[in-house]
Amino acid sequence: MFFARINELFQCLGAKNGQVAKLAGFDRTNISRLRSSARIPGRTGPTIRKLVTGLYLYADNRNELDILCGCIGADPGENADEIKDKIRDWLYEGEPVNVKKDAASPVPPKVIKKPKPVYHFFGERLDAVMKLTDLSNARFSHYIHMDASMVSRFRTGVRTPVPESNVTARISSVLYERAAAGGKLSGLAGLMGISADMIDEEAISAWLFDDGYITDRDAGIAESLLGFFDTFSTETQLSLPAPEETVPEEIIRSEQTEYFGREGIRSAVLRFLFDAWRDKAGLLLLYSDEDQSWLTGDKGYLMRWAALMSACVKNGTRVRIIHNVERDLSEMTDAIKSWLPLYMSGMVESRYSTRKRNPRFSHTVFLCPGKACIEAFHPIGTEASGVYHYYTDPHILEVCLSGFESMLENAQPLLKVPAAPAAEGDSELTVIQSGLSLATMSEELVSSFDEPALYEKWKALRDTMFLRLEKARVNECVTLADDEELFSGKVRIGEQNGISELFYTPKQYSMHLRNIIRLSEIYPNYRLYILPETPFPNMKLMITEDSASIIHGKKPELSFGFTHPLMCRAFLSYAEALMQQYRMDRNTLRKTLEAKCI
Repeated sequence: MFFARINELFQCLGAKNGQVAKLAGFDRTNISRLRSSARIPGRTGPTIRKLVTGLYLYADNRNELDILCGCIGADPGENADEIKDKIRDWLYEGEPVNVKKDAASPVPPKVIKKPKPVYHFFGERLDAVMKLTDLSNARFSHYIHMDASMVSRFRTGVRTPVPESNVTARISSVLYERAAAGGKLSGLAGLMGISADMIDEEAISAWLFDDGYITDRDAGIAESLLGFFDTFSTETQLSLPAPEETVPEEIIRSEQTEYFGREGIRSAVLRFLFDAWRDKAGLLLLYSDEDQSWLTGDKGYLMRWAALMSACVKNGTRVRIIHNVERDLSEMTDAIKSWLPLYMSGMVESRYSTRKRNPRFSHTVFLCPGKACIEAFHPIGTEASGVYHYYTDPHILEVCLSGFESMLENAQPLLKVPAAPAAEGDSELTVIQSGLSLATMSEELVSSFDEPALYEKWKALRDTMFLRLEKARVNECVTLADDEELFSGKVRIGEQNGISELFYTPKQYSMHLRNIIRLSEIYPNYRLYILPETPFPNMKLMITEDSASIIHGKKPELSFGFTHPLMCRAFLSYAEALMQQYRMDRNTLRKTLEAKCI
């Protein structure tokens, strides 16, 4: 009976073994064994729980819960756990309980005690330990020298520190000391599933991040970069010295043709940039795949470099840079942070080479066409004692320009300012933002604001979203409005750039939620993820497999986008981990949204 029923369910749903296995979290051969009568799993064991979860998620993802429930005689309006229980009961209907095949279930499942909670994600684990040790967000933020709002985001799981960072070390140290001082080490050991004599700061750190929702280091680095973007402001940047104060007179007057080692390239670059600023050069062409410690290793020098680069850009000098993106991702993001103020000027065109770099040699070329060029080739690792040539001869400069143009032919955009629109396309799109999207409003709701410009923008966004939903999934990760702000008329509608500021009434907000419920039920490819708070309050993220657009909510001019595959994968990994943590079946989503309606 069990085998016949499991095959009946697969046939009813039109599901394949691999599709259900992926959602269930085990190998497709497990499904094959279950369907071929090789064995009957225990009624309460992990195998049947995974199978039932996989079948439920398959039907839920395709908006076919009504088909599944019709097959097993359940009500599609029940919650996820109730439907899963009925799937299991239906599969085992007619099977004897106390037989050898079912020895794992000697008693009816209803009297089996629920297992202790399992903490799968970093935020859940941090929250559990903070509750155990009676730590408030404010007190904990004081101990780890971080803003309380960030601790709150850590605790809810929408943000997480980079593993093995200084922040992680402080968190582990404070939690260990707090548990030890309060006599809570045994309780902490119970949470961690180890004996109390095994607990130390290193063990706590390993447990916090073991199977945590940031599943790889690159995703954590991407989140850190997004946090930097979220708090970036052109008004808060350090004041830079005047160009005249950055370069010693002997460097300005120099006519050297060779410079040696780290100090040599530093002097050559100061001379090169000062001349470009003084002569109001029209264009700079920059490429280097050597180690960047000559630039970033001395903060004082980096400040002088930034002053000269900023002065050139303010003069109207355009910059084309080919980044070396085969570096470690953390090194690449550090470079992007250094260049960000210049990117925001709109005068910098950044690219990355599609060709693999030479593994034995490094190459540097800084060119001001018709004026000067710094060029060097070194065996990798010898740059500190190598020679950098400084050319001013017109013929050599022409040769250098031809070489750079050849490199540009094999380079793709790395960062686009402003951000390229990611709403269009036919690949899966994930949106992370602070509030509900304009595209998910109903026409009745948009019309109630009586704002023609808003209506035109809504229509364009809605039509674009519907076209995408026909081909791919659209995931929206949002926070719901706080009741206090909603009833005091402080909840703004989203995406109002260029439109007068508009706010929801509680009735209008309820209309929006009801339309989202309708969209979720009509379009299998539309999924909403409700976050407890906003990971990046000032930004909207639009992420696909081949693009990542970062849109500043208050200052559109600070918006930009990435197209490099490594960066896109890192952002996508962060988004997928966030959705995994806050995944909600459609029935539960509907009830959650209905509870917020007036």
